Amino acid sequence: MTFVCELIRNDCNLGIATALNIGVGRAVSHGNRQAIFFDQDSIVGDQQYVASMLETYNARNQSGRVAIVVPRYIDRSSGAALPLAKSRDGRLLTSITSGSFVPLDVFKTLGLHDESLYIDYVDIEFSLRCRRAGYLIVEAPRAILRHSLGALTKHRLGARVFTSTHHNSDRRYFITRNRLLLMRTYWRDWPWFIHELRAFSLELMKIVLVERSKRDKLRNIAGGIVDAYRNRGGERIAL
Repeated sequence: MTFVCELIRNDCNLGIATALNIGVGRAVSHGNRQAIFFDQDSIVGDQQYVASMLETYNARNQSGRVAIVVPRYIDRSSGAALPLAKSRDGRLLTSITSGSFVPLDVFKTLGLHDESLYIDYVDIEFSLRCRRAGYLIVEAPRAILRHSLGALTKHRLGARVFTSTHHNSDRRYFITRNRLLLMRTYWRDWPWFIHELRAFSLELMKIVLVERSKRDKLRNIAGGIVDAYRNRGGERIAL
């Protein structure tokens, strides 16, 4: 079996959504039927990763409605499991781009990643769009990906132990803006909407309690709220 590695260099930072779409376009042009996406800092658990993803896809796709297969995510620094948003009955509501397996026909049906988001919540928007169209997000239980979600740290408040991601202030702008833009668009997706409302509140508390650069982060969160209200997308802040 022959493997070919192709490096595509962009002249500047076009944003994660555009980069993903360039890769999808190249994969389609080569006649590929599926794609697996990885971040630069993610590491597969073993050599059977792709086989495990394919096995789950083939087993769960009898109805032809599986759009995304995700692995089990483990934080690289702490070793803690990174949970994905789920409904009360255990259905996955969203996915993370890194490590995910997507049949390329889904992009032909639903369109590519939303480039107006630039970075952050690009994977969430695609997940929500897939579920709105009746597709499923499923987990491959034997596929493990070691992934970094910010700079995860553990903290204790009384008897409660919690984690905080310590995303920098620029990322806080994009996370806030894009989260609120999607909450406006997908507000009818109540399980996800309630999950995000709760997550937004908890993240604000964590920033105030345990993170550094509080003032810069809170200022950029406020800027993200304003731009979401004005329906502004795009780069806005250079990364």
